[in-house]
Amino acid sequence: MTQSDSPHLQALDDASRALRALLGVIISVERRFGGAQSPLALLRQIQEDPQWEWLKPLYQLIADVDHASDDGDLPETEVAAIGGHASALLSGVGAPVEQAFLERYRALLQTDPEVAIAHAAALQAIRKLPPETDDEGERLHARHQWAMRCKHRRHRP
Repeated sequence: MTQSDSPHLQALDDASRALRALLGVIISVERRFGGAQSPLALLRQIQEDPQWEWLKPLYQLIADVDHASDDGDLPETEVAAIGGHASALLSGVGAPVEQAFLERYRALLQTDPEVAIAHAAALQAIRKLPPETDDEGERLHARHQWAMRCKHRRHRP
């Protein structure tokens, strides 16, 4: 089955694109306050500089989603769990809060229209993902499956 055969995987690709666009806008806005640098130097800075550490939950989510999408066998329940995770990350509601991310992100949302527009587009794409089940046990199981998939991917050699 290709991603075009699976509506929930296509919606996941769309959500991932919207999250990447949001990350790009955030980086662009944050770069306004720093000096000009090459893309490679910027990438290194984002990965290693403690001042950029706050962005890690967002770029880690994007990486996890993209790797999971590449597997092609992502169950709909896990796609729903991804949507729940992404929505919680951007809103700070419904899951453990990434406080450092939320503090900086909310400040950008309130002060920069580009971030607000990209945020709205990301939420709109996330809302097109399958909804999480109302059954708490099933929802927690799907979130656990998603978390384990991410953990195993990150620890592959």
